[in-house]
Amino acid sequence: MKTRTFKMTAFMGLVLTLVFACSPKVNTDDLTALNESEAVAEKQAVVFIAGYDKGESTYYKDAKKHFEGMHYQIVDDAFSLQEIISWLNKNHNDQDYSEIHIVNKGNSKKGLSLETTIHGELLSETSLLNCLKESKLPKLESVLAADSKLVFHTSELGKNKQLLQILKQTFTANHQPKVFATPHATLFNGQFQKHFLANVFYGYYPTAQSPGNIDLSKQFIRKYPLEDIHWLNAIRTKEEGEPGEAFSYKFNIPVLWEIEFSDDEDVPSLTDAYEIMDWIDDNEEYSNILKDMGIKKQYFRWRAYKSGQKVIIKGKTTAVCILKPMMQRNNPLSYVRTEFDNQRYYTQL
Repeated sequence: MKTRTFKMTAFMGLVLTLVFACSPKVNTDDLTALNESEAVAEKQAVVFIAGYDKGESTYYKDAKKHFEGMHYQIVDDAFSLQEIISWLNKNHNDQDYSEIHIVNKGNSKKGLSLETTIHGELLSETSLLNCLKESKLPKLESVLAADSKLVFHTSELGKNKQLLQILKQTFTANHQPKVFATPHATLFNGQFQKHFLANVFYGYYPTAQSPGNIDLSKQFIRKYPLEDIHWLNAIRTKEEGEPGEAFSYKFNIPVLWEIEFSDDEDVPSLTDAYEIMDWIDDNEEYSNILKDMGIKKQYFRWRAYKSGQKVIIKGKTTAVCILKPMMQRNNPLSYVRTEFDNQRYYTQL
């Protein structure tokens, strides 16, 4: 059977740190000292807002506003790794980059919603390795300092150390940067804190077939029995009413598979959701796709139809995401600091 799986879609201004070297006292007997006064190269930092908002989402708009308030240089028209590297090469002006920040939606399993190349595949371990193997990406020039930092503002990306290691190699030039990403959710423009981290929890149901908030809360209780969260209240709460309060939002995750068969007689007739789920159980490739997503097949609304020697399977699940802002243990009214070099809250490679 010949198969073909389509894409699944289900995330400063210019700061110049001018460090002026203190000139040593002039020693008239030492002409060498006059010509070798200490100097520290100027450095620059840049933030790539590497995505755009859809629908009612304001994630990228909020992130841009946050970093503008911190006086970073903002680049908001580079939506692929190819464009980011090309921009860095073109605009470094013989100055080392002290910090390179990339804001992009994604998670630890799916990777980033950032494209590898312009109109190319979305960035994951597999797609990035393929790009590097095929030399599709430009090479980063000698634009880094020995202590340059590469920071990804992508929720839960810090859990995927393998992908971070590949990204570190991709951005290695004259020096190898230190790479940072949080294993938690990262949010901007909160009710009480403009940039904060949160623990994240997921529940699911077939789109347009909500079981109701009470049954949803039971799903969270079963899945996260040790968490001290009032799940029903969290599901009903759409934003923090007070600092640290758990809240939720929903989004849909679609799946589209187009499977081509060599013979018309091999094309299965899948008339309802149960037959589709049985077919998935019998096909390891597609069972593993759902397993990698971490979503059970019964949480999707399934449909299928034939088209010549192909069967097209569509699935859609609604994810209920509950976020619990992370607060300081010794001060439950204060948020943990989003300092990316803090190894308690950020993965560092």
